[in-house]
Amino acid sequence: MRIRGKVVLEITMDSANDCQVAIKSLMPDEMGLPQGLSSSIRCIDNKLMYEISYDIDSERLLSVYNTIDDFIRNLKVVMNSLNQLRG
Repeated sequence: MRIRGKVVLEITMDSANDCQVAIKSLMPDEMGLPQGLSSSIRCIDNKLMYEISYDIDSERLLSVYNTIDDFIRNLKVVMNSLNQLRG
């Protein structure tokens, strides 16, 4: 059975500049996603918008969860780094 869907995460950053820095830091990890998954990251003012679309076999649903989990973990590292730079 095929499953299609989309997940959208909206994360409010401290500034539009922080949002741009986060995108540049996160984009390399979005390359080479599993087959049937695609993602986009963009900024709208200081809001980081992450969207993952999927069209996969049901037994591969875990790859969607893992991709989202990886994104959140990586974003947390970026946000912690930005906070430490501010002192």
